[in-house]
Amino acid sequence: MWTYLGQNFLIDAKIRSYIADKILALYTTTWCEALIEIWPGKGSITKLIQTISDHFFVVDMDPTFYDNWQLQITNWQFILSDILELDVEAVLQEKHLSPQKTLIVGNLPYYITSPILRKFFSAQHYAWWIFMVQDEVGLKLKSDAKKKSYLRRLLNYSCDVTYLKWVPAKCFKPVPKVKSCLIQLTIKPEQPKIPFEKVVEFLELFAPFSRKTLGAIQKMIKKKSDISFEIPTSLSSKRLEELTWDDLTTILSKSS
Repeated sequence: MWTYLGQNFLIDAKIRSYIADKILALYTTTWCEALIEIWPGKGSITKLIQTISDHFFVVDMDPTFYDNWQLQITNWQFILSDILELDVEAVLQEKHLSPQKTLIVGNLPYYITSPILRKFFSAQHYAWWIFMVQDEVGLKLKSDAKKKSYLRRLLNYSCDVTYLKWVPAKCFKPVPKVKSCLIQLTIKPEQPKIPFEKVVEFLELFAPFSRKTLGAIQKMIKKKSDISFEIPTSLSSKRLEELTWDDLTTILSKSS
């Protein structure tokens, strides 16, 4: 069933130890209170991090994971659920835990990486993450990426995205056709001065036409939508991927 769900399992012991050490370091230095692992696969990381937190939750939609590991992993709460459907905040609230003090980790099936990230970062309540993702995606998401995609802006709104380590395909079984990488997200000490909802509203309007200039997109949108954003002349020749946070602040502060 695991292969059916689209996961490639990490078999390299050095990489597993590296990931566990990073999780421990981030958890302790940010004073987290809860740890959530999603899509644990065959438990190779789960075994290494089970003692890090007194509140350790493992989420998987495959019941055989619990059957295989219930006697070997003692300090955990297993949740049989699709992470995209699970009300994670309700799980934490039941234990009087805060999303802001929760570290979420996982080796994500690449075909649902984007939906998982959108789910959590649309809520803007979660502050610390360590994820294994496709290398091409990680390069686009990191904070210093030159081209700024829709998903990159969502993640970088409140967090800094750090590219930690490239992981070659041979470290997995079955061997994937793409390279992988480990990324870390940590909350920014200072948040942008523009509302997150405004950023999402702007991106949803402009992102479908990202190959065009902002000036050209503005003209198209005015014909189809009641929502409008005033694009300064100095920015009208830029494309969406070229905008800085200062540029976005300028545009959204003038919006209706």
